[in-house]
Amino acid sequence: MSKIKLSFSFLLTLLLVGMFSALAFAAAPNAPTGLKAELEKIKSTTSTGQNVTEYDLDLTWDAVSGATSYDVYLNGVLKENVTEQEYSFVGIEEETSIEVAAVNADGTSAKAAFAWNADVNVTKAVDDDENDNSLTNANQTGLGAGGQSENYSNVIKSGGMTNKDGSTSTHKTHGDYANNTNSCASCHQTHTAASKNLLFKNGVYATCTACHDGTLGFYNVFATGTDASKSAGTFGGTEDGNMSVHLATGAVAIKAAPGGNKTGEGSWAGEFTCASCHAPHGSYSDRLLHYNPNGIATTPVADGGQKLVGVPVVTGIPTEKTTDFILVRNTNIDAAKIAADKIFGLSPGATVIQLYKWSGTAYVLDTTPWVYTGTYDATHTYKVYDTAFWAPKPTVPASGKTLEQTIYTDATIATPLKSGKDIRSSNNWIGSNTGAAGKVLLDAATEGDIARAYVVDLDVTPVADAGLAAKNVTKTNVLSLWNGLNWDETGAKKSGKGVVMSGFCSACHTDYLAKSGSESGTYSHAYRHTTTSDTYSCVRCHFAHGTDVTVMKDAQGFTAQDLVDNGQIADITTAKAYMLDKAPSSALKRYTNMSVCWGCHTSSHAEGIRNDQGYGNDSDDPMPGGLDASKQ
Repeated sequence: MSKIKLSFSFLLTLLLVGMFSALAFAAAPNAPTGLKAELEKIKSTTSTGQNVTEYDLDLTWDAVSGATSYDVYLNGVLKENVTEQEYSFVGIEEETSIEVAAVNADGTSAKAAFAWNADVNVTKAVDDDENDNSLTNANQTGLGAGGQSENYSNVIKSGGMTNKDGSTSTHKTHGDYANNTNSCASCHQTHTAASKNLLFKNGVYATCTACHDGTLGFYNVFATGTDASKSAGTFGGTEDGNMSVHLATGAVAIKAAPGGNKTGEGSWAGEFTCASCHAPHGSYSDRLLHYNPNGIATTPVADGGQKLVGVPVVTGIPTEKTTDFILVRNTNIDAAKIAADKIFGLSPGATVIQLYKWSGTAYVLDTTPWVYTGTYDATHTYKVYDTAFWAPKPTVPASGKTLEQTIYTDATIATPLKSGKDIRSSNNWIGSNTGAAGKVLLDAATEGDIARAYVVDLDVTPVADAGLAAKNVTKTNVLSLWNGLNWDETGAKKSGKGVVMSGFCSACHTDYLAKSGSESGTYSHAYRHTTTSDTYSCVRCHFAHGTDVTVMKDAQGFTAQDLVDNGQIADITTAKAYMLDKAPSSALKRYTNMSVCWGCHTSSHAEGIRNDQGYGNDSDDPMPGGLDASKQ
């Protein structure tokens, strides 16, 4: 009888275990991961006739084990159930809520949310027709732009211009404008524009790439291959090549930058576009690099920027140091000083104020250009001037006003942006002629705020083609930023070039400007690779525009095409497979995977092992390698 009971109990136990095991294995799938999207910025029109910016978005995600389908949600509402790991949205605005959940017979997973600032993977090439309102003007601005064809003479409106001396030339499109300029018409339409700022295309990115896509016959930002690997990289990579790009379409805010202020406001909240890094109306830097990237020129030094606040104005240059910077006033300049310091627009007897800095032994003229900008306060009732002078600047707010309002409305203020005072200004001085109201103000000034432009010096030379050189086309030797060579004085060394470039990048990627060996960061804290030396500047490891398998290099500095040309790899298909970056994002890298580590650290952190083709490779002939300077 006990055997029967034991058998029955044993069977009951097996039955219960089986039931609970079945319940344990019958569960809803995990939430999807790996959400990524391709964006295309488009233009649509509302019922009121107002242009609004929307996006076509192609969403993908990783397969979920056990899932039979996926629910796609838009703004919290189920859009559709699909069986593939992809879904396309048409005409949605930025920051629209997008979520995906995995589904099977046993239930639905938690929702996975798409992050606009983090999960954007690739931006599609812009379709010119979709970004043009088909309206033109007398200059026929934009006609013939786009399409990867050389059409410079049609799209650039400043060719064949007559100069005052009777000669003809092509005026620059971006900056250095002549008094008879027609350069504006290359980008703007006064009454028939497709977007704000009177651009002939809908948006900054669409306008810039309409010409810089091969239309000009040069400066093609979508070019790939070895030539692109020598400069800023490419926006024209492919998904198969694991491309990554600096997402300059306006789809994300500047605060999306890794190492930046994720919760920032002001300039941080602005759209990231081509104009975030380049100044289309002129710059003090080569390649039109912006003089005020992410507002650092107009941000006080105390907050990490370059603006000097409360600099004392003195008459005469002191021989002893008082502060790091002083403003020196000359109330009666002569012709010699006007010529020497290029103080054009002023006459002998005028007052001029210039910035001087302490060199360690004496005060010397600071040649950094000033930024003369002004922006309205939040209520749009008064203007805040970035470069201005006071006699003196108030320290206590007036009754019923904030201190800032008191400073910019009640105080005696001198700035070239104030009309009717005849105050002249140029790169790094401000002045006023005898008899002008501005001279009285400047003669009385006791202190000033100076917003200083950010200036990047690149190794730029004219291209060999005489026809292109006549169009002001130049080439950049990027290697000069980190090889320590001075391209202004033959044979000499000059430091600081690479560091300045890293500083430019850190205007947005703030925390990544660091020195290795200790934790650092303003918005996040971590140990980081050095970027504060000329040898290790940001652009030594990363492209500014983008990367993919055609422009990346290996540890010896060879591109995929180089490896085929020099016989190391038999065909381009194999070479591309060899060069393919394994990471989910290729992160704008110049060198595939982590090969830049092996290439650079062959003599510093490689425990004495040199990079060669014999160890761990396909050759028995040891050949010293590492990053060949001529191949970088």
